[in-house]
Amino acid sequence: MSVLSWAVFILCAVLVVVRYWATGDSAFLLYAVPALALLVIIPVALNRMSRRSFMEASRDLDGKVRRAAIGTIGPSRIGEAVRILGTVKKISFKWLNRPHFQIEDDTGRIRVVMFTSPPEAVQVSDRVEALGMVVKNVFSANRTFVSAVSVKKIP
Repeated sequence: MSVLSWAVFILCAVLVVVRYWATGDSAFLLYAVPALALLVIIPVALNRMSRRSFMEASRDLDGKVRRAAIGTIGPSRIGEAVRILGTVKKISFKWLNRPHFQIEDDTGRIRVVMFTSPPEAVQVSDRVEALGMVVKNVFSANRTFVSAVSVKKIP
């Protein structure tokens, strides 16, 4: 679960406790406690389903995709599946459970976006292999990124 999901859960739990202390209305708890449980269960279930889907997509693509140098990835390759090897230079949005990695090799640097966290913890300066599709950046027609189904450490 992301930091944001936990923050929402904690805020709602505090509000439930304050409301109960202020009114003493135990009937309110019959609705509030299950709602709090759902605030945890739903994000955890969605994360597991996403991770399972990404693992299946990774298995499907694994043997079919050849390695690509980052410098060769551009607008002409949009929609193409690629495998890149490189070093993680920056990680952002990890707290939202939607990490964006800046990965660099000898030929260039590219942003790699995942819509769930990878199975193993990836840190800055780790060597990784990313598998995904080249996608057009909606804010810049000349820039692309990789929508990854897999990012894993390599020795």
